Amino acid sequence: MPFLVDMHMHTARYSRCSRIDASKLVDQAVRAGLDGIVITEHHHQWSKDETSELVAESGHTGFLVMAGFEYTSAQGDILMYGMPDECVKEFVPGWAPEKAARLAQRYGAACVAAHPTRSGMAFDDRIATLPLAAFEVASVNLQPHEQRMAKKLAENLKKPMVACSDAHDLPAVGAYATAFDDLILGIADLQAALLRGRFQPARL
Repeated sequence: MPFLVDMHMHTARYSRCSRIDASKLVDQAVRAGLDGIVITEHHHQWSKDETSELVAESGHTGFLVMAGFEYTSAQGDILMYGMPDECVKEFVPGWAPEKAARLAQRYGAACVAAHPTRSGMAFDDRIATLPLAAFEVASVNLQPHEQRMAKKLAENLKKPMVACSDAHDLPAVGAYATAFDDLILGIADLQAALLRGRFQPARL
């Protein structure tokens, strides 16, 4: 059985653009049929203590909540997974995407291009040279034609694809997910699976 993870979402706790009450997040994820989630706030990464507390308060013992973060570069957004907490503050918003992605690579993080074909937020031609593990080709914030463009871009560049909700409202959590071939027990497993390409996009 594939391990289903929605690996792109924001909460009102740390992202001003989100309307999601973090205390309701796990309940929604379980209802959606997910095995795990990754909270990816803008330029902030939840601590392990915070994610563990969220699970404990939900009553869904064993549900997997992980943390990454979304970096806003001068040309496109990058989802970063497996970054040491203490290193996140080094990533100043607005860097060139290659600078941010290569620093993340040095820290061992796996990087994913977030909504790479979204109107007004797309990458330029440099995306072809970035050290990215995958492209996000489907989310609630990518229109159907943008999803088609993202898939074609990934195919042309021979990049693996993920699907994520990019949820800013609770009902969107789990609208899209990524199906991993291996059991994911924590962020290190997810990071490794991304770098190995053992996953495929899914819609629930």
